Amino acid sequence: MIINKIASKQYRKFSSAEGSQYICSEYALSRVLKIIKIFRPERILEVGLGIGTISDSILKAFSNNYYPEVYGTERNDFCLNQLPKNIGKDFKKLKVYHSMQEIPEDICFDLIIIDGKESDLKSLQKNLKNNAIIIIEGDRKDQTQLLKNIFSGSKFVHSITSKKNNSYSNRSSDHFQGGLKIIFVNPNLKQNLYWVILKISAKIHFQFRKLV
Repeated sequence: MIINKIASKQYRKFSSAEGSQYICSEYALSRVLKIIKIFRPERILEVGLGIGTISDSILKAFSNNYYPEVYGTERNDFCLNQLPKNIGKDFKKLKVYHSMQEIPEDICFDLIIIDGKESDLKSLQKNLKNNAIIIIEGDRKDQTQLLKNIFSGSKFVHSITSKKNNSYSNRSSDHFQGGLKIIFVNPNLKQNLYWVILKISAKIHFQFRKLV
């Protein structure tokens, strides 16, 4: 699939970038892009842009017939300096804020990616569309539980893989690639069906992990 090729290319690019020790896994990156391809959100927000791995990949993957608006928050000076270097000419397409509180209430998102610390996740509610999807990259147990409490009527699933880190990764090839946690805030029929697919997939990969 073209999405997998893009994810692999982008992961290789950012694995060698300065500050890459905190980037998402190749699997997580690929899954994010697949979710965007399936649900085609109009506006996307990445909370914690880091050095730009996810947002740059979105801008590179969807640049022909479908152009999602991409926003992000970041307050770390190192990351803010690296973003224009890593994203290049597409950086002008990225709308950057220092925090959630700076984003106007009339800007609402179909998809929010939690990829960094944010002290006021409750403020997400004012910027979410009715059928929004929230993706949590990495472990982030406290943030995950808080969001599940805030959106108590939502559906949650953990998306994992049984693939280990590739040789070109800057992480140990003995470890499995990191996954995602996904919250469907107010799922419609299509989102419910996808939730079921992800639940089944997670169970299968969990069993494979036991065998590896």
